[in-house]
Amino acid sequence: MPARFSSDINRLRAALRGKHDSELLITLRRELEQVTAAALAADNSTRYIAANGPARELTGFSNAELLHMTVMDATPLPRTEAGGRLWQEFIAHGIQRGEYELRRKDGTTLRVHYWAYASVAPGVHISLLVPAETKET
Repeated sequence: MPARFSSDINRLRAALRGKHDSELLITLRRELEQVTAAALAADNSTRYIAANGPARELTGFSNAELLHMTVMDATPLPRTEAGGRLWQEFIAHGIQRGEYELRRKDGTTLRVHYWAYASVAPGVHISLLVPAETKET
């Protein structure tokens, strides 16, 4: 885990420990707002369940819009099949990092560096994103 994100992920795991249902979602959404990188949380079916301010800014989607989307909705065509394979590998391995093309609300795509962490809480998976133009550390 990159040092720049380890404290964020550890804090999220600690804050979510023992939480369920609406309490988990409320805590998750509150804690994600403390993360400085763009952060998106998805459930086991790839549906976004939380996003922080930097993620909304990066994607151009409102919070309400993101909460009606899946990871594949933010993946530009024709890359959805590859995105689905990456998701399955991510869930199987528990952690993943790399570059990914993200579809923005205005239809443009943005290449991002991502760090993804499966099961920070049961059924909750976090992706942290920075534009690829930003130096990766």
